Amino acid sequence: MPNSQTGLRRTMKKRSTKFGLNALAMVLIVLALLILFNFLGNRHHGRFDTTAGNRFSLSDHTVKLLKSLQRDVTVSAFFKGENKLLRDLLSEYTYGSKLVTFRFIDPDKEPGITKRYGITQYGTIVVESGDKEEKIDTILEQDLTNAILKVTREGKKVIYVLQGHGEKMIDSAEPTGFSVAKEALQNENYQVKELVLALQEEVPQDCAVLLIAGPQKEPLPGELESMEAYLGRGGKLLAMVDPSPAAHLSSFLAKWGLNVGQNLVIDASGVGRLFGTGPAMPLVTSYEPHAITEKFNIMTFFPMARSITPSSSPPEGMQVQSLLKTGPNSWGETELSSSKVLFDQDKDLEGPVTIAAVVDQEEIADTTVSQGKTRLVVLGDSDFASNAYFTFSGNGDLFMNAISWLAEEEDLISIRPKDVEDRRVSLTPRQSKMIFYISVILMPLAVLVLGTMVWLRRR
Repeated sequence: MPNSQTGLRRTMKKRSTKFGLNALAMVLIVLALLILFNFLGNRHHGRFDTTAGNRFSLSDHTVKLLKSLQRDVTVSAFFKGENKLLRDLLSEYTYGSKLVTFRFIDPDKEPGITKRYGITQYGTIVVESGDKEEKIDTILEQDLTNAILKVTREGKKVIYVLQGHGEKMIDSAEPTGFSVAKEALQNENYQVKELVLALQEEVPQDCAVLLIAGPQKEPLPGELESMEAYLGRGGKLLAMVDPSPAAHLSSFLAKWGLNVGQNLVIDASGVGRLFGTGPAMPLVTSYEPHAITEKFNIMTFFPMARSITPSSSPPEGMQVQSLLKTGPNSWGETELSSSKVLFDQDKDLEGPVTIAAVVDQEEIADTTVSQGKTRLVVLGDSDFASNAYFTFSGNGDLFMNAISWLAEEEDLISIRPKDVEDRRVSLTPRQSKMIFYISVILMPLAVLVLGTMVWLRRR
């Protein structure tokens, strides 16, 4: 027994035994760390997208929608074989919400399911939730998100567009028209209708938001009374008034704590030259704190804008605040008839100039007819949301965020997904030949020559 203990002590003192025990301890520690990291990674994990424009990440708009889901959503993709691009995109959706599931169906192998869904061509995607379903035929995040929105929202809120005073035409595809804005509204499950208020006794009861886009003539007194009654029962208004000689609605808006400037906002920063315009296109890069502009970090442009400023003494119960302000190199020009624009300290409005404001009434006196909180968003320009400028930087997002806030759908306020940018490199025939000669001939030849020189020197 003593001999065995002595042998054990000798063995433990050996250098090889110590190295072996240290190695075993290190292996156990590494395994313990791997188990710990795996456990923590399973419970707390993050993902990073280092591509330009976050190409492989969902937009804020989609992420907010997925987080707000209350119902299961199933996406069925009818493809002949699997589409990797679509699988990667759908995997992002399932990562964003456990309520989203997807499956690929080969129409040739499963004709029964294909016939039940009424599929007639490859590449059709069916999004369903409950008894609602939407079909799309593109592999785009924007279309997929809009389909999910349509099948998960109850009913459609109606946007009424005032007509009869020279406003922007909601169906016009001309550069000054609003057909792009209308399509964007319909994609987010809104119903858009025209409203000639002169032929109506009142604003329809189902009006979620009343839109006034650049009227050229002032509405009739009876129409203004109908709009006041609508707002008085908790209505929502998005008004966009252009500079003179367009209508300004100043008397009507003054009752809600807003001053409409009789001016033209001039931006002397020179940004207008980038778009082939003059200084009458102010640029906005910073935004006042509000739900509409929360996390809004992209530029917006406003061709031909006038100032819209909160009143110093707003009506009781009204919360009035600025929403958009131009840069410090801008001002409100009051000499509209002059061909030269120079800042006049005594006449002009010194910048930064407020060109959009928000009114929010927290309490309604007559709760028996209230439709909710009265809300107004007023901008000093309507062209920013026209077909010519809707896709400019953040213009479309600003318009849609204003509608979402007015319709009390704050969960839709975000930056919408953009079309995937084409980042392919186009080469001329000469450049292609140069790359071929350098990579296929010169570089291998250089390696061969250097290798030969090294071999000869060693010999």
